[in-house]
Amino acid sequence: MRITLLCGALLLSSAALPADDIKPFDVKLGLWETTSTTEMSGMAMPSMPQIPPDALSRMPPEQRARIEAMMKGGGGSPRSMTVKSCITKETLARAGAFGQSDKSCTMSVVSSTPTKQVLHMDCKRDNNHMTGDMTIERADAEHVKGTSLIKSEGERAISMKSNFETKYLSSDCGDVKPVLPK
Repeated sequence: MRITLLCGALLLSSAALPADDIKPFDVKLGLWETTSTTEMSGMAMPSMPQIPPDALSRMPPEQRARIEAMMKGGGGSPRSMTVKSCITKETLARAGAFGQSDKSCTMSVVSSTPTKQVLHMDCKRDNNHMTGDMTIERADAEHVKGTSLIKSEGERAISMKSNFETKYLSSDCGDVKPVLPK
């Protein structure tokens, strides 16, 4: 599960490049929803920890179904995950603006335009060293997609391939807080 979360976290890691060199995406500001699918080789993805039945019973039906599917595991089969993010001018001013922040990773911008970013990532966590590349592309002001290929060395030598699609939901982020740069 840590590796699944790390992959999701990489989608919004901060870049190690001055803000002047990053060309923000030309997209709407507000609430966005990202669905990512990750495939791994070299190691089966671990099952999610079990959640007590009483906690499951308090969840909305859609969330409960998603959590129950994740808890069943799935060996090495692809895993999907959906997260919501609040995108502001500040989050767009850094590379990899769609996802979650992870302090164990650094990002280098290979190239950056208002419609495409190519990033290189380097992560060190739990006796593992992960490196990889990510491409993020703007389809239009309400749709962004991307891919990443990450390899890990160390205790858990694996290869991960992720694809994600992000769509604009609303100008109001509600209770979803923006992820701010480190």
